[in-house]
Amino acid sequence: MTDPVRVLVPLDSQAPETVQYAFAYAKKIAEKSATPLDVVLLTHTKAQPGFMHLDAVLGARGSKALSKGAVQLPWGGSLRSETLQTIKSSVIGPKPAIVIVYFAEAKILDFVDGLKNLEGLIVVPDLPGGAKAWAERWSPATHGQAQRAAPAVLISDPVVVQALTSLSKMVNLSTGLLNPRDKDYADEVLRILRAKGHSDPSGQIKSWAIQNGWRPDGATALEALSRKVWSLQRAPSTRGYHNVEGRYARWSGGED
Repeated sequence: MTDPVRVLVPLDSQAPETVQYAFAYAKKIAEKSATPLDVVLLTHTKAQPGFMHLDAVLGARGSKALSKGAVQLPWGGSLRSETLQTIKSSVIGPKPAIVIVYFAEAKILDFVDGLKNLEGLIVVPDLPGGAKAWAERWSPATHGQAQRAAPAVLISDPVVVQALTSLSKMVNLSTGLLNPRDKDYADEVLRILRAKGHSDPSGQIKSWAIQNGWRPDGATALEALSRKVWSLQRAPSTRGYHNVEGRYARWSGGED
C-alpha cells in the first residue's frame, strides 16, 4: 500500500468555504482512483459536524441525513461521520478510503497516523498551528501553496538517526515498546546516546518514529522514554551493556 495523499487546509475551520475546499480535495483524490472511494469525516464529537456548514457541500437534506448514517457522494462512494470513540479499528474499512480530519489537533492527528487503508488524508486544523507537528512530519500539499515544502529534517544528528534506525529494526513495531525486552533495548540505546554526549532528540523523536513505521502509541512511549533518559541529572552509566563501543562505532559509520 502506497502512502496516502496528504493535504493540509490551514484556513478558518468555522468558515463555510473551508469545508468546501476540504471536500474539493477529497473529490480530486477520488477522481484519480479506478474505483469509487468512500470518505470518512473524522471529528472529536458527534455534534461537531453540525458546526461545519455541510449544507454547502451536501445540501440541507444530505447534511441532515449524515447525522443518521452514510450518504452518497456525487462523484461515487459514500460519506460517513466518525469520531475517535466510534472508530474501533486501525483499519478504516474493507477498502481504501479518504479521511477528512476536521477541527484537527495533535491528539486526533496522532490517531490518524495509525490508520491503515487510507488513499487520502485532508486535515483542517481547529486553530492556527494546530497541525504544525503533523505538517513537519509529512510535508503535505498545503492549500494556498503552489509547491510542497521540502521535507523537514526532524533529527539532524546522523548518529542519533542511525541509532534509532537500528532500534527500529530490532523492536516489533506493531507492538511498540509493550514488550519489556524491546523497551529495555530502546532504553539502552537512548542511554548510550546520552552517555556519548548527544543532544536531546525528545522534541522530534515521536514524529521521526511515526514517519519511520512506528505506531503512534509506540512512538509516544519512545518519546516518554527519551525524555526520562535526558532528564537524568548526570550522564548514565553504560557498564554492563553489550559491546557499547562497537555498536556506537557502527552508528557513527552509518551502519546498523
